[in-house]
Amino acid sequence: MQFTSPAKATPARKRRGLLWWLPPSVAAFIYTVLLKPAPLRKLAQRIICRFIPDEIQVRGVSLVLNPADAIVSGSLALGCYESYNQVLFESLLRPGMTVIDVGANIGLFSAIAASYLGESGRVIAVEPDATNCSFIKKTIQRNQFNNLVVVEKAAGDQCKTVRLYLCENNKADHRVYDPSGSRSYHEVEMTSLDELVRAQGLESVDLMKIDAQGAEPLIFDGMRELISKNPRVKILVEFWPWGILQLGRSPRQLLDFFQAEGFAICEVNSDAQRLVPVTDLDSLVRRDLERQHTNLFLERL
Repeated sequence: MQFTSPAKATPARKRRGLLWWLPPSVAAFIYTVLLKPAPLRKLAQRIICRFIPDEIQVRGVSLVLNPADAIVSGSLALGCYESYNQVLFESLLRPGMTVIDVGANIGLFSAIAASYLGESGRVIAVEPDATNCSFIKKTIQRNQFNNLVVVEKAAGDQCKTVRLYLCENNKADHRVYDPSGSRSYHEVEMTSLDELVRAQGLESVDLMKIDAQGAEPLIFDGMRELISKNPRVKILVEFWPWGILQLGRSPRQLLDFFQAEGFAICEVNSDAQRLVPVTDLDSLVRRDLERQHTNLFLERL
């Protein structure tokens, strides 16, 4: 796959991540390894939050950050948040596309898509947390996007009211399940993506990014019509066996569903910066520790 980039002006250095001058692997090592031990983590997060700017330039977009979130906004400020995923996602965009971003958080990928697709494109950002949605709306205003819509709901298998269990330290780790019973929660509305497509009047869907902290089986249960009616849809999806098991579902059954629907499965290898065809599904399923997850690219050949 060849990657293309839109014609965007290079952002000023002062608006880039704090570690923009380091190779991505080094910046990621500092953030994910050196600051990982528990004694350092809380202190580091407090320090990082103090240095999060109101906004940064990412791939030609003015992205408004959450100053209380050391994880996503913090790593974006440091310049080490899913760098290759951004490149890959942008390479899949074409003007006029319809894109759905499920689990949009503060709207990084939604904003990249909205900037690229132009007036004829449409972007739907699906995010259940009101605080996260507020930052997406600020980014929309900052960039004057008129092709990006925020749907403040959880994506799932049906339309109903559900509990969203909150993570205090990681605003990207809110979940619709909590077997531990230790998390606070509030109620939010859930929608199936099939219903969302109807409600938004979408004639087709070209590209999806799905990151829902283990709720992906529910989401795919609620988008079977979308998959059937859009044979050329491409999907970037997080695959987190531990989270899926906590949900009470089977990681292997989800992979089998992808194959039954005719999708070729590739793993997004950020270190090598390439897509790697998956030939052994069980090897993915065996990554069942809490911190083991990966991203998959699905495409019908």
